[in-house]
Amino acid sequence: MSKMTEPHHNGHTRDTILIVEDDAATRRLYKFLLSNGGYVVLEAEDGMAAVEVLQRHRCDLVITDMNMPRMDGLDLIRAIRKDFGDIYVILITAFGTPDTHKQALRLGANDYLAKPFDFDELERRVHAYFQNRQRPLAP
Repeated sequence: MSKMTEPHHNGHTRDTILIVEDDAATRRLYKFLLSNGGYVVLEAEDGMAAVEVLQRHRCDLVITDMNMPRMDGLDLIRAIRKDFGDIYVILITAFGTPDTHKQALRLGANDYLAKPFDFDELERRVHAYFQNRQRPLAP
């Protein structure tokens, strides 16, 4: 029997982030910094590996690079929207243009960061997402 966490939030579920980045050093850095922020952080080296992780683990947020082998970030966003619904997606790219930004949002990315960026900015966006998501609904 697996110890998969049910999708409902019962106070015992930790916020889970999947980092999808083909550069291992960058991926490890994001994992280290976000893990220190109290998040559960999973890793994948490209979009195909990310889909495999998402099939096995519940994730709240995906941070994906755009340019990767096998399956790039835009194709991963398409797969997430088709098969995994409402996961929050932040797309990161070193080759950002206004057209790329528009295309990413049209495909279903929730947020977008162009490299180089300050890691604090990514951390702020991640934190803001989890804070806003957990805000109780007004009566």
